[in-house]
Amino acid sequence: MVIGLRAMNDGVEHLLDPSSRRWLVGSRSDCDVVIEDPYVSAHHCVLERRPGGVLVVRDRNSRNGTKVDGNIIEGAELRVGSYLTLGRTTLIAIGAPGGDRKRAIEEMRGHDPAFRAMVEQALRAASTDCNVLIVGETGTGKDLLARVVHEASRRASGKFVAVNCGGIPRELIGSELFGHEKGSFTGAHADRDGYFVEANCGTLFLDELGELPLELQPHLLRAIESRHVRRVGGASERQVDVRLIAATNRLDGLGTESSRLRLDLYHRVATVVLVVPPLRERMGDLVELVNSMLLELSVEYGTKQVNEEGWKALAGYAWPGNVRELRHAVSRAVALGGESLGAADFFSQLRFGHRTPDGVAVPDGDPGLVPYQSMMRGAMEQALTTHGTIRAAASQLGMAKSTFADKARAWGLLPRRLPKPSRFKMPKPEAK
Repeated sequence: MVIGLRAMNDGVEHLLDPSSRRWLVGSRSDCDVVIEDPYVSAHHCVLERRPGGVLVVRDRNSRNGTKVDGNIIEGAELRVGSYLTLGRTTLIAIGAPGGDRKRAIEEMRGHDPAFRAMVEQALRAASTDCNVLIVGETGTGKDLLARVVHEASRRASGKFVAVNCGGIPRELIGSELFGHEKGSFTGAHADRDGYFVEANCGTLFLDELGELPLELQPHLLRAIESRHVRRVGGASERQVDVRLIAATNRLDGLGTESSRLRLDLYHRVATVVLVVPPLRERMGDLVELVNSMLLELSVEYGTKQVNEEGWKALAGYAWPGNVRELRHAVSRAVALGGESLGAADFFSQLRFGHRTPDGVAVPDGDPGLVPYQSMMRGAMEQALTTHGTIRAAASQLGMAKSTFADKARAWGLLPRRLPKPSRFKMPKPEAK
């Protein structure tokens, strides 16, 4: 859970008052978090704590906009390790040491065979101390898999330090990774250790490694090989004991000379390569993922269910943003929709009469039928395996028992009903 913000230029921490659930951020003195930056608006943005501990940041029509991890936003979730940029100031969200969130393995939702095989491979890699490269499209959950490896390793008692290489301003990347000496550049008002030192005896997770500038990649390679780092502006080196996990969504040419990731650095970090499948390749997990999200959001919005039209639309979409995009769609639907969630609740284009989003099957047409059947059949099969009875499986999926039974028989998950034996009655003897 995020407990504060740390300025990247001088390391000053702005802790969030735990007794409050809303904090105003800006340059005026009446703000809860005051940022001294002429490019920051008086009341630039607001932070809100949702039930369950989630922290949301919302822009307040600022002059220069609000960015999270390099993306301009109107509203977005702020997680531990996220970069919040206001004007020319970048802040990193920090969490409590040894926070109270769930173990990562408990959040790995899904029973798709390829997905589970990837998780098992990650657990085997965790028992070693070799470097790991996680490869997958944006939004597939590479950061969660990195936590799985860390928590299952001998370094689990050490720190897990997550760094989004694509979210750090280019001129500060060296300082963030390796630290800096006081006065080594404008704004360096004090000595500061970098992420390598912070992760000493633990795990350093470099997310979106492919975004690291080419001129800095040799310095990272040397730090990995020598296990020594030198602060920017420093004269001496410091030994570090760090297990490195890296991730990238830059799949083009990966492992070749044409990649944005240097070949020598690739071979150094890719001792074990874990490939996270995109959501469109494990649509049988869709129901489990959506229901888990609905359960999390029920704390704030109450219990809601997806109707048949909604499931068909969800199953007929390609989800280029993967699980992250799915989470945003479910959150939007729950916040704005009624108790029964349909296609227009998940896809706002349908609500306002605009064209169907690319890849979304029209709910009342045939295009969505096959993916819907595939998704629902996989979910029903898993529910039957887990719970053993039709009643319990139907309850988990929010379906009527009779509807579940009819679909399960039609899709070959249950033995078909045998015809009832006819009752043969002996004829009454004729009266003599």
